Amino acid sequence: MRLFALPTLALLAIGATLVACGSSPENGPGTFPDASATDSGGTDGSPIVITNEGGTSVTDAGIQQECATGKTGTRRLPGYIQLVLDGSGSMKGARYTALQNAVNSVVSKWVADNDPSFGVGVSIFADSKDPTASKGPYPSSADVGIAPVTVAQQAAIATRVSGAGSGSTPSYLALSGNYPYLKAFDPTTKGLPAGGKKILVFMSDGEPSDCGGGAGAKCTVLPTQAAADGITTYAVLFSDNGTTPALRNFMAEIAKNGGGTANANCDPASTTPATYCHYEINTTSGNTAAIAAAFAAAIEQARNSIDPCTLAIEQQPGQPFDPDLVNVTVTDGAGAKTDVVKDPTDGWSYDDPANPTQVILHGTACTAVKADPKASVELILGCPSNEGGQK
Repeated sequence: MRLFALPTLALLAIGATLVACGSSPENGPGTFPDASATDSGGTDGSPIVITNEGGTSVTDAGIQQECATGKTGTRRLPGYIQLVLDGSGSMKGARYTALQNAVNSVVSKWVADNDPSFGVGVSIFADSKDPTASKGPYPSSADVGIAPVTVAQQAAIATRVSGAGSGSTPSYLALSGNYPYLKAFDPTTKGLPAGGKKILVFMSDGEPSDCGGGAGAKCTVLPTQAAADGITTYAVLFSDNGTTPALRNFMAEIAKNGGGTANANCDPASTTPATYCHYEINTTSGNTAAIAAAFAAAIEQARNSIDPCTLAIEQQPGQPFDPDLVNVTVTDGAGAKTDVVKDPTDGWSYDDPANPTQVILHGTACTAVKADPKASVELILGCPSNEGGQK
């Protein structure tokens, strides 16, 4: 089993500052002609002064240029995860307790992240709280739809996972119902930003009861279809010494076809954990804490697949934005700022240079942001982009 937990990545959205003519006191926040527009100062307590009159220069992230006209922030791309979890009779005992603990732990962590662009929902099939008694359709009326990860959502999810293992393993019903739900999900109806990544995490511990014979092609074709609809699927197998090669292959095919593989260049027929397509957690020991930690790590991997180095540009209405007059700075959790050159290999680039909506970090800049959950990225506007280390 190979599970790697990445750090939680939360990029802070920084409000745009629209700037007109004016000057600022040497040791205080700037005051602008529009009394409603004032400079709140830098993250280290020093003023950030921006003017387009030439009388005062920008002092931010090492940039000292009179050409700067303003700045704006970025935010991590939105994401929406639907957890589809096996609550069948074979999940009784330590396995179901581990499921509960893992989900509650991960959701609690996400609440603390306070990421307004991220939502999660939970659908459990065949558990003791399933009102359909394993017959579907899913999501059932007891399930929790995707919504921002607030304290209220956390409480609703905790209630949903508080049942026990019961019933058979209707994997086809679970997947064939939750994929259309996720495809049709409109994040804006829940106060989430549009344009994000849709992810389904499928967890099971047993042979599906409704996928047909062989490799369960009736089920494994579903994630292929979902991938065409923009949905990425991850698969997590709770295994033990009795897990069959057919079940392992089934879960591997779900992951491979869904595009959410645990290992690069994986092989669905592999018997070696290093090349599994799915995440696998051996539950033979019955160690609830260890099982829960491994499952939580797998869920976090799915969350972290929403690339922290691809950032949406937060353009503000009425704010001039010339793609050729943008410079990028990264501020780490301690407040230290670093200028990033425009370089598609080791710097930053746009998703579409002609009509950019995203800034993409590469090389050391991307590595730094991945390693620092408190890092933020902002754009200084108005000066020619710093390419090849030249300002």
